[in-house]
Amino acid sequence: MTLATDLLAQVDHIRQVLPLPAIARLYFPTLQTDGEYRDEFGFVFLESGDIGAFYVSLEDTLPELWRQFPNPEQASLPLDVLLGKLQAPDLASRALGLGAFNALSQHVLRLGGCKLSQHRNHDRDNLPVPVGKVGMVGYFCPVIDRLTEQGIAVLVLEKVPQRVPTRPLVSVTTNPLDLASCDEVMCTASTLINDTLDGILEACGHVPDFSLIGPSAGGLPDVVFARGVEEVGATVYPDREKLLYLLANQDSWGKAGQKYRIRRADYPGLETLLQRAATVRS
Repeated sequence: MTLATDLLAQVDHIRQVLPLPAIARLYFPTLQTDGEYRDEFGFVFLESGDIGAFYVSLEDTLPELWRQFPNPEQASLPLDVLLGKLQAPDLASRALGLGAFNALSQHVLRLGGCKLSQHRNHDRDNLPVPVGKVGMVGYFCPVIDRLTEQGIAVLVLEKVPQRVPTRPLVSVTTNPLDLASCDEVMCTASTLINDTLDGILEACGHVPDFSLIGPSAGGLPDVVFARGVEEVGATVYPDREKLLYLLANQDSWGKAGQKYRIRRADYPGLETLLQRAATVRS
């Protein structure tokens, strides 16, 4: 079973218990023409107020999304249509499908009363200090800063190694098998879009602690927990209007979010969340 198949199986289960909320609008960042690489994100807004983020900087994802939806703020299509894109052959559609799944997941987490472990800054101040060498899938500069300041060596798996500046305690590889030598691995959730998470998990072998992090990690974690992920770290956006204001003014939209972590051992599971959500609705 592929990851996308498993996610859609969760959607079918949710649909049996809860009506799927409607899409209110989409958001894509502006296309840049200066040629500089940027990590950027789009958003799926639901009429329920729930929001799902998704990464748009893989290959031609962003220009393709603008081609498909030239007026994203006026998008009016069923949520099911976007969710079905999880199995699409192209990255842009899969990215949008993940955004839809993340938005639906936030809806279920909220109605199911899932207590999210929140803190001010997932990237730096409140993460536990790892022991030994840390593997990192994708280059997260703030996280690397925090780790190297404490003398921790970091091995970065990066398809474009020239993105990683030369610096003490940081090494770079293009071979996922090298991650097996690490004591902990932090993996970008964009691997859910380009369908590389399963391969990376297999390459890591028995790494004691594997976490999936980033705005795109805001989905229900049942499927990734079943695959061996120990923790997800993502962001919830409780103030829709604040987020829209920051996006419209090209300000730092992170100020509208609250970062959280869910450990596998602490997660109640989709079935329990749906039971709670059904009770709230009845």
